[in-house]
Amino acid sequence: MSDEEELLVIAANGDVILDVGQEEGGQRFSYRVDSKMLQQNSRYFENLLSDRFNEGQQLAKALAALRLAQHANVADAPADVLPHISIVDVGRVAVAKVSSIRNLFADFLRALHGLDLAVTNPPIANLANLAVVTDRFDAVACLSKYVQRKKYLQLIDAKSRGKPQPTQTEERVRQKLFVGLMFDYPSWVTRYSKHLIMRDSVQWRPGTAEDHTKALWWDITNGVEDEMIQRREYILETINSLQAHFLRLYTSGERQCKLGYDTSIQCDSFQLGEMVRFFSKIDTVRLQGKIYDNTEPTYYIGDIDRLLSSLRQCSNYQVDNNHAHCGLRSRLLPLLDLVQNQLSLDTGSLDIGICAECWTHNRQEYAWQLAKRPVMWAHPRSLMGNRALTNRVLRKGHQRTPSGCLSKHVAVRDLYMAAERNWTARDV
Repeated sequence: MSDEEELLVIAANGDVILDVGQEEGGQRFSYRVDSKMLQQNSRYFENLLSDRFNEGQQLAKALAALRLAQHANVADAPADVLPHISIVDVGRVAVAKVSSIRNLFADFLRALHGLDLAVTNPPIANLANLAVVTDRFDAVACLSKYVQRKKYLQLIDAKSRGKPQPTQTEERVRQKLFVGLMFDYPSWVTRYSKHLIMRDSVQWRPGTAEDHTKALWWDITNGVEDEMIQRREYILETINSLQAHFLRLYTSGERQCKLGYDTSIQCDSFQLGEMVRFFSKIDTVRLQGKIYDNTEPTYYIGDIDRLLSSLRQCSNYQVDNNHAHCGLRSRLLPLLDLVQNQLSLDTGSLDIGICAECWTHNRQEYAWQLAKRPVMWAHPRSLMGNRALTNRVLRKGHQRTPSGCLSKHVAVRDLYMAAERNWTARDV
């Protein structure tokens, strides 16, 4: 196949040929492009083709030589006389075969030139790979405006609206989160970061080795990956504190049955036994001796929704007919409701997912990994209207009330990050 047949023309009046490969010595693909469009829309090319770098100096000399020869208008010059610039590595993309990089990079160049992509409505995998290339060549501002103008992401949402949604693979969820971050689509950032926090990730399992060959969305940059891990750990700690709260109450010696019957002591003992049996059955507690303990710490792996559903299965045990409402169930369920109000994947609830606006503009005040842990979170005085999450938080040194959506996020964060929590609703 000749060079002309291999060449993919992005700009018919282009003044430079890009020779692009994914690795040194690998297959190369050539594109005729307009150097001014590249410099205008990509900081990478703006720097590369400036007079500060050898590529830019050589390009300027070559174009000047063309004009002095027979091509006063370089746009009319045939491709075989145009200068070439070599590019190696288009980013950590996920492609089935090397040849597909040809079409991927062509789409990136088309977007830089304001042209239509090869596919009218590109699927998520294409957009995710395009986002990787965009990041690699520092063209986020241009591509973000381009994708928003074309409404690719809105069209994907519109197609799925009202239809039963199949279970999405983690890769697909990560691709959507990555695309939402790169191309400024906030609803995907919140929805899919929350999905990963709630469902867990194979990347976060103990002993998982870091793999730099995987696509970029498997290790999302700019602190987002670490933020999701941090949020999940605090949420699990909070749910665990609910279980620990009731075990502590019933082993404290303080009377929990308030009925005043002679059977109240037996009621407390009965409830403690049933509680331990229930938690053991759903595998959320481990009875272990402290005389010699050689076990490694473990944490819950899997879907947090499933964990909460398991906790809701507790029965309303009673020692006799007089103690119909003394059990764990009547005290635990309102607290699970309070927690689940924030964790539901229903987008109408206050979110533990990442708010793109706050992450971009107020990260110091917003990020969980940067925040100081509140000393104490106290249960709201009323469980009614808990959507506002009116809570009392005691802080070391100061108390701050942010405005706007940030204040709502901070209220949710304070519940999950508190060093201690007072769950006892009926005593407030």
